[in-house]
Amino acid sequence: MKCFARIVAPAAALLMFGVAGVASADDDFESPLTACLANKTAIGDVPSCGKIWKLKSGEAELSENGSLEVEVQGLVLNDTTVGEYNGTPDGVDAVAAAVLCNGPGGLKVVAQTEPVALSKTGDAKIKAKVSLPKTCAGPIIVLRERYEGKIGGWLAATGF
Repeated sequence: MKCFARIVAPAAALLMFGVAGVASADDDFESPLTACLANKTAIGDVPSCGKIWKLKSGEAELSENGSLEVEVQGLVLNDTTVGEYNGTPDGVDAVAAAVLCNGPGGLKVVAQTEPVALSKTGDAKIKAKVSLPKTCAGPIIVLRERYEGKIGGWLAATGF
């Protein structure tokens, strides 16, 4: 991933990006990802995951021009109810990155990448160009699961 100035508090990054256009590459949105805890917390119009997940490391970067990079390592189940599948992605074979923005109708998905493979150890890297609206107030990036061929809930997200 590219090296940008590190934003310590994701909330500060969310506030900075909310105006039409960003001043420079230093203002690009960059944030660590947090794994889904299966507490039924939807993020905007993206439903929650169904099980508890853990994440060794993860980061997302979004530029004003729509360049999006998301990288995760060790995104696996952390839920003993799944038995032998605990510590694996189980049937999740790919992930897609979605960008959500606050608008008049609330927090909504405004762009989403094609799914990329999630390894058996929970590693994936997405590098894509997405089309963003002229203003994107309070962007949040979520990594959505592909399970049985369908895009579903979020497994990891930036500050929300």
